Amino acid sequence: MLKYRQISIAFICTLVVIAACDVFFRIPVLLYAGTILAYIAILAWGSADISSNFYTETLCRGKMDSKTLALTFDDGPDDRTTPALLEVLEKEGVKAAFFIIGRKAEENCSLLRRIDSDGHLIGGHSYSHSSLFDLFSRRRLLGELTRTEVIISNCTGRKIRMFRPPFGVTNPPLCDALKQKGYKVIGWSLRSRDTVISDEEKLLARIKARIRPGDVILLHDSLSQTASVTGKLIKFAKEQGYSFERPDKLLGIEAYEKV
Repeated sequence: MLKYRQISIAFICTLVVIAACDVFFRIPVLLYAGTILAYIAILAWGSADISSNFYTETLCRGKMDSKTLALTFDDGPDDRTTPALLEVLEKEGVKAAFFIIGRKAEENCSLLRRIDSDGHLIGGHSYSHSSLFDLFSRRRLLGELTRTEVIISNCTGRKIRMFRPPFGVTNPPLCDALKQKGYKVIGWSLRSRDTVISDEEKLLARIKARIRPGDVILLHDSLSQTASVTGKLIKFAKEQGYSFERPDKLLGIEAYEKV
């Protein structure tokens, strides 16, 4: 798994060298402890930083040679907030990607069909979005991925190939499950922080200050302010000479399995 294997091999080799030296010299216990803690810290960073490609390849941005952006939305579909966002996107002529929670899609199948019929992409975002998701076994993770995939297929007739990990966290069991499903892992290059910044102006100011060509922008269609923020963001970006592409085109991937 990309950098994970390299770091693990380096860690094992380092411990072997330290242990070998310990035969001839008295090696402080702190050196052992420091090496182990450093390894744990690197693994934690690799899990938390979705752009690190530590465990698996993650697509986080498009080419930076043109002023093009992509919008992505997590944690829907939500019948209280998603329809207003869809109206904004339709008005502005922008196609986005929605990474959906399986249990919400079960309750809002007609809304999921509308997202699809409006020309937006749909990807998986787990079934439960549990706070303990990253502690699930590989078997349970695979069950969540499959269950969500089936729900999306039953609602839209499409078999997804895109997945965004809940909380942006990856680890070996999840990456094994993703590899078995053949999913493309989609991250982001601009995290709006809309789940912690409720003030629209502060949220917009944060996004505006960070926009760069090729950005994949993360927002949440489960929040009440998202429709308004998205409309203002699109207008601002267009005024700055940016255009919007659907994420599959920006990233150069196939979003669905061909039938």
